[in-house]
Amino acid sequence: MTAPTVRRHQPWAHSEPKDGRYQQISRHPWDATVELPAPVNITLDTEKLKDYAD
Repeated sequence: MTAPTVRRHQPWAHSEPKDGRYQQISRHPWDATVELPAPVNITLDTEKLKDYAD
């Protein structure tokens, strides 16, 4: 599963959970389109997350 979050003023995608921790974290610019794999299966427009940033 992939979990999008917003940290340090840019969106991050967390994936590959194992033993209570994410194994992969990828950072993306605000204007990126990020494909979230199964079981989420969505295309995330990171520009829309900007409203939730600190």
